[in-house]
Amino acid sequence: MLSAEKSTIGKPNQFKIYLLWGIASALAVYFSYFIISNADSPNHGFASYYTSAKLLSEGEDVSQFYDNDWFSSKVKNFVPEVYDVYRFNFPTMTLLLLPLSNFSYSSAKIIWTIFNLLTLFFAIGYLIREVNFTKIWLSLILILIFSFQPLYANFLCGQAYVLIFCLLVLAWYAYKNDKNLLLGFVIGLIFIFKSISFIFFIFFLIQKKWKSLLGAVLTSLSIAVLTLPWIGIDAWYAYAENFFNDFTHPSLSVTAYQTIHSFFQHFTIFNHQWNPTPIINLPILGKILSTLSIFIVLVYSSLKAHQSEKSDLAFGAFVVAGLIISPVSIDYHYTIIILPIFILLKQVLKNQSRIVLAALILFTGLIAAYIPYTSLKVTTGWLALFAYPKLYGAVGLWGLLMLYTSKQNVSQTGNNQIR
Repeated sequence: MLSAEKSTIGKPNQFKIYLLWGIASALAVYFSYFIISNADSPNHGFASYYTSAKLLSEGEDVSQFYDNDWFSSKVKNFVPEVYDVYRFNFPTMTLLLLPLSNFSYSSAKIIWTIFNLLTLFFAIGYLIREVNFTKIWLSLILILIFSFQPLYANFLCGQAYVLIFCLLVLAWYAYKNDKNLLLGFVIGLIFIFKSISFIFFIFFLIQKKWKSLLGAVLTSLSIAVLTLPWIGIDAWYAYAENFFNDFTHPSLSVTAYQTIHSFFQHFTIFNHQWNPTPIINLPILGKILSTLSIFIVLVYSSLKAHQSEKSDLAFGAFVVAGLIISPVSIDYHYTIIILPIFILLKQVLKNQSRIVLAALILFTGLIAAYIPYTSLKVTTGWLALFAYPKLYGAVGLWGLLMLYTSKQNVSQTGNNQIR
């Protein structure tokens, strides 16, 4: 295990260490205040989770959930202040909050918040132990965690991506320790609730992890089949019927979606309601550029993963790739990128590169910072180039992961030749 004690990058004096710990402590207090203040607040996201679970427990037809008008009217029965829809989600997402469906909205959200806090601290604690940070680096990591905007968005909206992040950390643990069935089970579990782990099915194929692939497929299918008596086959038909329209909807061009798809659609496709000021109105060009960019990310990530027998860097790269090629990644989705950041930081401390460290800080900062990228001041015309900070940060992290994966593959090849 790497010890960050050996790192010579940045050896500050005691005053600076105390200052950083003071900042970390102040941010921890603010983070706690924010969590407590919003523990039972009405917000979109949790409203959808709670309503879908409540309706399922009451025997409502899940296929109706994909009718936005119908579902939003049901949301208002439980959370009158909120408009929310079910679009983009598998029918099985209704199971996520089913154990809390007998509680009131406020009580359910408080319990959900506490559960997510506990799993977050466990996952972060594991990652910190894996890298074995010095006191100075530990304080910097805590500053990052307690100022990480996607985390705040998760807890504000009662979203599921803290849990998804923790499950990905468990998947990483399984990957590192050759627990292939556990790895497949966790990825399959994530997939059936939130399809964000879809890219790891490709990862398993490329690295010939047949047990993991089989485990992921069987886990997903088993949950889908076993829940059919409650969810019904019509719900899956409704999801399939709405899939294309949802994932090509012009609303995905707004800058709230920090994705490759949104980036190119925002600049090239006019829509009176959702995107009235593109730079040019050439929809075909936008679709070509978007498809080509996604293809490059997938192919290059796959190539590097294929060249690596087992690589934390390749695993982290697929986490990032899954985020940026998905058309629906919003700020709270970016919580899961904490894992690739830790993986990269471990490599940077090992290789003692100040330039790469500076790049890592820059890219992480673009994701972590509170930047008003949905403001009308930066979403029109060429100014919209400044409206994709999280996407730029994620692409930068993906590039660093590809760089280190290439170096690792060269090193492995050299060692094999020597043997």
